[in-house]
Amino acid sequence: MGDRKLLYRVLLVSETVGAVERSPLMLADILGASERNNRRDMIGSAMMFHEGQAAMMLEGMRADLDRLIARLLSDGRHRNLKIVEDRPIVHRRVAEPVKLNAMSPHQAGEYLGGRRLDQLAASVLERLLSCDGLRVSSCAV
Repeated sequence: MGDRKLLYRVLLVSETVGAVERSPLMLADILGASERNNRRDMIGSAMMFHEGQAAMMLEGMRADLDRLIARLLSDGRHRNLKIVEDRPIVHRRVAEPVKLNAMSPHQAGEYLGGRRLDQLAASVLERLLSCDGLRVSSCAV
């Protein structure tokens, strides 16, 4: 167990079950729950859905992140959850309780080069989830 006062960053990837990324209603449900829970627990998060996978960067206190990961492991919309990186950090890269990034097909080709999210190195995944140029607010929904 780490120091309770330290911040941690966890990068994870999972397979999505069903039509999570294609259903506006399911996506709104995920974003709403994430907003409430993460605001309460002071967790910053960025997420992205792409071709049947979800990638997330979570930042916060160890106990809060552990509770969130436990909820994700029991969430039927995810399977094969893989923690790509889990480390202490000095400062946050994501201040918002939930930030959704989206890629156009052109951006996916440029950034991913045919790779799936679970094939990306931790440093690449972190940069991708930290990128403000991929904000869903700048994309047509």
